[in-house]
Amino acid sequence: MLIIAWEVTGACNLSCEYCRASATATPADSELSTKEALAFIDEVAPRRPMLILSGGEPLLRTDIFDIARYAQDRGVRVSLATNGTLLTPEAVEKIKGAGIMRVSVSLDGPAPDIHDSFRGRGSFDLAMQGIENLRGRVDFQINMTVTKENLDVVGATMDLAEKLGAVAFHLFFLVPTGRGREEELAAPGEQDEILRQVARDSRNRKIEVKVTCAPQYGRIAEEVLAESERRGVMGSACLAGTNFVFVSRTGDVSPCGYLPIVAGNVREEKFSDIWESSPVFVDLRKRELVGRCGGCDYREVCGGCRARAYALTGDYLESDPLCSYLEA
Repeated sequence: MLIIAWEVTGACNLSCEYCRASATATPADSELSTKEALAFIDEVAPRRPMLILSGGEPLLRTDIFDIARYAQDRGVRVSLATNGTLLTPEAVEKIKGAGIMRVSVSLDGPAPDIHDSFRGRGSFDLAMQGIENLRGRVDFQINMTVTKENLDVVGATMDLAEKLGAVAFHLFFLVPTGRGREEELAAPGEQDEILRQVARDSRNRKIEVKVTCAPQYGRIAEEVLAESERRGVMGSACLAGTNFVFVSRTGDVSPCGYLPIVAGNVREEKFSDIWESSPVFVDLRKRELVGRCGGCDYREVCGGCRARAYALTGDYLESDPLCSYLEA
């Protein structure tokens, strides 16, 4: 299934330290209009993608529920990615009414101290209230972004997600784009240790656990888990440009939100032409990687994070610098 992450707005009520979108308090005039948004849905609907409405904060877009319902009516599975602070009972009813199947809420720790240090004072409590409003109404998952500052609370945050009744826990490893900085990255050995912990824990979890932006999880799973245990492991090779695509608030199309190479714009070209023919997508599908990733034994199950390779080397086909295996 094709997954489309659509940044419907750059507006946000928070100002997170590592925001990929470098979101601002108000939307830009250049964002796709309602008419353009619905036309985009018409074009991609025949592919039956999963559409993730993100931002910024998507709940700040005034026509967000019209967009979601329009997509749902055309057979598109719709999810919404939010910081959780605007999930009032009224908003949750509109989410449910629009046919949104799942809501992802960002929690970067199991308590206010760490989460609020990233996202602003009071944001944890507001997100928890939003989650409470979702419970029993709309399925939700917890997304956690891993940086040097919250390495030691991954397990506790996963515990909280399970306790809250989340259907999934998705772990995102920081890529230094937008407001994210290289010094916030976990070290390769630290990343490996977290991935080992997650792999072991996944055997006893009742919820889906998925790792994003750390395809080394495929290698770690082979090292840690028996073959029968690996069948349920979520997360492997980088999906950017193969099964995953990012569309910006102004219509730019990129392999993912952390790999800011513009392959085309839906205002100027058909999405299908961009997706099928753009050189960057062709490169990523060929997977003719260079550097140590190119000759790695785990190239098929991992292949490195293409966005991190680009952010730190300037070449999306180069080695992923956050891999300890490549240092051996």
